[in-house]
Amino acid sequence: MEKDHAFSDAVIRAELTKYLTPRDMTNLCLTSKQSFDWFVPHLWHTRAFYTNFKLIPGLKRYQQYVKVIKDLAINLAVESRDLWAFPNLQSVQFVQQSTGQFTVNTGFNTGFNTGFRTGLFGSYNPPTATYHQPAFGSSVGGVNAARVDLRLVLLLQSVPLLQDLTITLALDNSDVFQHFLSSLQSLTQLRTLKMTCNEYVNPTHIQRVIHACRQCEELDLSFSGVDSFKGVEEKEEYEQAKIDMEGMEDLTVKILKLATTFEDQESAIMVPLLKKCPLLQELHMFTIKAPQTVDLLKEAFINGACPQLSVFHPGRDTTLKDDPLPVLLSVMGPDRGVDAVGLKKIEITSAQFKSESALAMTEHLSGSLTEIHFQDHAMNFEVFNELVTGLPSLQSIRARINEISVQTVDINKFDQMCSRDWVCLGLKKLQLGSQLTQGIPTVKGDSWKQSLPKRCMDYMFSQFGKLEQLEEWDFVAGPVDLFVLPAGGYLRQLSDLKSLKRLGLGPRTVYRMGAKEADWVAENWTSLENVDLACDRIQVHIVDISRVKPDKLALDTFIHTLRSKRPKISFNKQ
Repeated sequence: MEKDHAFSDAVIRAELTKYLTPRDMTNLCLTSKQSFDWFVPHLWHTRAFYTNFKLIPGLKRYQQYVKVIKDLAINLAVESRDLWAFPNLQSVQFVQQSTGQFTVNTGFNTGFNTGFRTGLFGSYNPPTATYHQPAFGSSVGGVNAARVDLRLVLLLQSVPLLQDLTITLALDNSDVFQHFLSSLQSLTQLRTLKMTCNEYVNPTHIQRVIHACRQCEELDLSFSGVDSFKGVEEKEEYEQAKIDMEGMEDLTVKILKLATTFEDQESAIMVPLLKKCPLLQELHMFTIKAPQTVDLLKEAFINGACPQLSVFHPGRDTTLKDDPLPVLLSVMGPDRGVDAVGLKKIEITSAQFKSESALAMTEHLSGSLTEIHFQDHAMNFEVFNELVTGLPSLQSIRARINEISVQTVDINKFDQMCSRDWVCLGLKKLQLGSQLTQGIPTVKGDSWKQSLPKRCMDYMFSQFGKLEQLEEWDFVAGPVDLFVLPAGGYLRQLSDLKSLKRLGLGPRTVYRMGAKEADWVAENWTSLENVDLACDRIQVHIVDISRVKPDKLALDTFIHTLRSKRPKISFNKQ
C-alpha cells in the first residue's frame, strides 16, 4: 500500500513540500507514523529555527537533515555535551547582544529568540530567560562566554556545505580565534560572512579573518568595543595589520558592509581592504571617524579602487566637522577611470544632505546614477530641483520636500528654479512626500491661489505630466486634494501617464475624487492596476489636517465607478 501512496515517491514528496508551510508539514507529521517519517526531515531542513531547550534532542536526532540554524548559540553550547555534525547545514545565524551577555527570547536584533513558533509538535511559547555575564570569560549561572564561542566555532568545522554565516565572537580569545580561523579555511563554499565583535579585536586578527574569507561574495563586518587602553603594543599591531592588508591578494567580495569604532581601524583595515576589492559592486560605509580617512578614500578611488562599484550606502555618522559625502561622490563617477562604471544607486540614511552633495551628484554622476533613496532626510525644494533637473539617467527617486515659504526658499532664485525642465524623463518610480502645501486648508481659498506652494505645485505637476514612462507613483502632499478635475486640480495635466501601474496617495490627503475623476482615470491611465489611498511608505508630518475633511461619499463613488469600468484594478483605503 505504501508504494501506491501519492507521497511514496521521494522526488514527488520533495517537490510537494516546496508548496507546504511549516504548519502544513507539522499537521501531516501528526497523521501517522508513515507521514511522520516522510515529512519530519523536510520540516527540519525548511525551518529557520527559533529553538528552545526542549528541542535540542530533536535537533540532534535530525541533524543530517538540518539546513538552517538560527539563534541557538547559548542553548547549543550549554545543553550539548558533545559536538554534532550537520553535513547538510547551509545557513547559520548565531546572534548575541554582546560578548559575555546572552539574552533569550528577546528577538533577532537584541539577543536569542528561542520561540519555535510553529514547533515540531505545535505551538510553543517558552519562558524568558536572561543570562548576564559582566566580563568576558567569567561565569555566571554556569554560562561562560569563552566556552560558548569555542563550541560555536568548533561546530562550524562539521558543516562543509555552509554558505551563509552570521556570528558574534570575541576574537581576542586566542583559542576562539585560532579555531575560528581553521573553520573559515575549511568552509570552501562560504559565500556570506556577517561577523560582529563587541570587544576590542587585535587588528591582525581582523586581517587574517578577511584573508580567510577571500572567496566570499558578501562581507558584513562590525567592530566595536573600548580602545581606552591602547598603547605602544596596540600601535604596532595596527601598523602590522596595515602591512598585511596591503600585501594581501585580491578578494572576490561583491558586497561589503563595514562598521568600525576606532580611527586606526579605518586607515589600517578599511582603506586597504577597499583597494583589494576589484569586483566590489555594493558598499555600505556606516561610519567615518577620522578626517584623514576621507583623504585616504579619495586617493584610493582616484587610483582605481573598486572600479565596479555601483551601489553606495553612506552612513549617518555626524562626528566629522565637514560632510565627507560631496568629496566621496566626486570620485565615484564613471569618469574616474577607464574601467569605472560609476554609481548607479545611492541610499542616504543621514538626516543631513546639503546642496554641495546634490551638486556633486549632478556634476560627477549624471551619466550613471539611476536610483536615489532618501530615508530620513527632508530636503528643501532647491536641492530636490537640482537633482531632477541634473540627473538625466534617473529612473527611481524616493524623497521628501520641506514646507516652502520665504524662510525656506530663496525668492530671488525661485522663478529661475521653476523655469528649469526636469531631465529625468525616463523616471519609472517616484516616491515623493511633500510638505509644500503645509497650512493651506483648501485649493479654493485666496490663501492658496496667491501662495508660493501653488506656484511650486503648478511647476511640479507640469513636470509630472511629462513622465510618460512612470510606472509607480506614491505622492503624499496633504491636506490639499490635488487630484480633481475642476479648477484648482491638476489631474488633466497627467493624461500622458499611460504607463502608470500603481498610484499611492497618502492617508492625510483630502480625497474629493468622484465619478468624473474615475471616468477620466479609466480613459487615460490605461495601465493602472492598483490604487492605494492609504499609502504610508513615506512619512510626512502634516499639520492642520483637522481643518478639512475628505468627502467619503465621493471617494466611494470614485472606487465604485472605476471598478465598474476596470474590474481588475485593486484598491486599498484602510
